[in-house]
This record gives sequence, structure tokens and C-alpha cells, in this order.
Amino acid sequence: MSASLVWLQRFESLVAAMAYAGVAGLLLGEIVAREIFSSSIWGSQRIAVFCAIVAGFLGLSLATGSNGHLRPQFADNWFPAKMRDGVARFGDFLSAVTWIVFAVIAAAYVTETYESNEKAAVLYWLLWPLQLVLPYAFASCGIRHFIFGLKPELKPEPMLME
Repeated sequence: MSASLVWLQRFESLVAAMAYAGVAGLLLGEIVAREIFSSSIWGSQRIAVFCAIVAGFLGLSLATGSNGHLRPQFADNWFPAKMRDGVARFGDFLSAVTWIVFAVIAAAYVTETYESNEKAAVLYWLLWPLQLVLPYAFASCGIRHFIFGLKPELKPEPMLME
């Protein structure tokens, strides 16, 4: 299971990096086209926004996978040391349920977009393929938290801010 989590983290990192590279390339290309050629690249800004959305939602699951997401730390010492592992596992299971609920809601949203044949303004692309990142990212977070609840030794050490 550990190897699967590592593979998933690498895959999502690669896709997110490619999406951010797409944002940078499109916006830089737009600037060059506008400043040097007095032209524009049709739809580049809209595509860059879509790429940023994909990268952002994958960043959510990457933060969960590396245990680097923001979390309140003020209550870390509210429970005795012998209870903290159990509380952390309960928190992971609760988070898993929450993320899976979000994934189900997002899947219903994507299904509704698919059924209504909605298209993006300017580009006229179908929206539902772009929106698939929503249920994917939420489900990825939910599955990771569930695994961390079952096997806490697979959960990376938290990245604490000082």
C-alpha cells in the first residue's frame, strides 16, 4: 500500500506540474503575442485558468498525501499522550467521510453539467471533462485519510510551521 501511495503522489505531482507549466507557457505566450506581434492567442487566458484549477485541486490531494495541509494546532495537547493516536485516527476517519461526501456531491455536480451539455464560454468546450478533477481530488483525499486511519504508520510526519 505504501508503494501505491508513493506512486499516486508522484503521478499527481507530475500532472499538477504540467498544469502549472501550461499556465506559465500560455500566459507567457499571450504576452509575447500581444507585445511583439500585436496579436492574441485565442482562448489562452481561459485555458490557463482551467489549468490553474486542475493544479489547485491536485494540490489539495498532494497536501493531504504529504500531511502538509493547514490544520489548527492549538488543540494538539488537549488530550493525554496515550489518547492522541486514537484521536488522530478518529480524525482521519472523520476526514475520510467528509471528503467522500464532497466527492459524491462533486460527482453529482459533474453529472448535472454533463446531462445539461454545458460548455465553457469563449472556448465552447464541454465543461464536464474539466470538472472531473473535483470528484477525483476529493475522493483522493478521502481514500488517503481512510488509509491513514487504518495504517497510521503510512501517514507522513506533519509539516509544522514555526
